[in-house]
Amino acid sequence: VWITSNSNPTIRKNEIYNGHQGGVYIFGEGRGLIEHNNIYGNALAGIQIRTTSDPIVRHNKIHHGQHGGIYVHEKGQGLIEENEVYANTLAGVWITTGSTPVLRRNRIHSGKQVGVYFYDNGHGKLEDNDIFNHLYSGVQIRTGSNPVIRGNKIWGGQNGGVLVYNGGLGLLEQNEIFDNAMAGVWIKTDSNPTLKRNKIYDGRDGGICIFNGGKGILEENDIFRNTQAGVLISTQSHPILRRNRIFDGLAAGVEITNNATATLEFNQIFNNKFGGLCLASGVQPITLSTRHSLLHLILII
Repeated sequence: VWITSNSNPTIRKNEIYNGHQGGVYIFGEGRGLIEHNNIYGNALAGIQIRTTSDPIVRHNKIHHGQHGGIYVHEKGQGLIEENEVYANTLAGVWITTGSTPVLRRNRIHSGKQVGVYFYDNGHGKLEDNDIFNHLYSGVQIRTGSNPVIRGNKIWGGQNGGVLVYNGGLGLLEQNEIFDNAMAGVWIKTDSNPTLKRNKIYDGRDGGICIFNGGKGILEENDIFRNTQAGVLISTQSHPILRRNRIFDGLAAGVEITNNATATLEFNQIFNNKFGGLCLASGVQPITLSTRHSLLHLILII
């Protein structure tokens, strides 16, 4: 199905499958209501939205594609809500090149790569979705992308929950990020997201890992019951941590190593198995009213 040139059809309760290209292709400022369809097994994206098109995509199943599920690019828009996107070969949802869709209350799961992938200035809103069981991360943000990611459950990722890298930005707020095989949130390579009031817990690695010049503002998050450090800061990174609660971890609360530093303000760091704050020799974080479970610092050589 192609929708173009300001067209605005209703496409409802169809089976759209096994196409040699994509399933539904919306471009040239197309619109449309696309709902209750079963879209599967197509060679390209199940739904592609581009060039300022702005459809409503609702209550569809988009699955087992040979490419991604939904691909939004070249300033594509769209309201994408209450769909089930699963078992696609590439990302469940790709958002790139100035696009600003709104995704709400979707189930995005069991993909062979990333759940939702923001890159090359992909923006938009990701709210109240359930994103789980991907072979890569649940969400990836890179190269100038700056989405709002709020109120989601992000879990079961084999390469972590959220990966922000190569200059990624983004506001992550009030998400539950749990039961990921690697870090709940990775912040790497000059990325600078803001994390507020998230719950990051029960990870099989660390809670938040910040590497290779990563930055970030971490405020009022609960980070708990992770297998490795609640927050690991390494390799010339310098985040700001304010008013977080970091507790009940199976390793250190906050670990800073390899020429990294951090600003720690008004955090509560307690009941962590290997101490509250672990510093490599020579590390000198800026601390202000941080309460932690050690009266001294453990030095790691």
